[in-house]
Amino acid sequence: MKKYFILTLLSLLSSGLFAQDNQNEKPKQQFIFIIRSKTDYTSFPADSIQKNIKHWEAYMGGLARTGKIAGGYRPGNEGETISAPGKDIKKGLYSANGEVVSSFLIINATDLAEANDIAKRCPVFELGGNIEIRPIMNTAR
Repeated sequence: MKKYFILTLLSLLSSGLFAQDNQNEKPKQQFIFIIRSKTDYTSFPADSIQKNIKHWEAYMGGLARTGKIAGGYRPGNEGETISAPGKDIKKGLYSANGEVVSSFLIINATDLAEANDIAKRCPVFELGGNIEIRPIMNTAR
């Protein structure tokens, strides 16, 4: 009986200590990375593109291992754009300045500064792309 009491007491104390540690952590926020890539890859050597693919695999794997990624989406390569005022439909992807949205990542970070640090390591910059970072909130709750 004494052994059971000691084990229960240790369990309660240790769970209380862990809960206290978690309370000191900054709350996580979510940020969306809107990743844009160049529409013309023919200007890049094939070996640069292959290296970039490997860097993407390592980047995404690192985000998964550290719990920084909450979701990732890559739109398909086909689509249509509907524009005002006549709601005209144009076949193909919307591109501007020779760029197209190539993916979206949902990132867990403590603040915008950490989200920026995560974004700066992204391989999209190797091939002239860019990332727009925005805080997001779940409006379905």
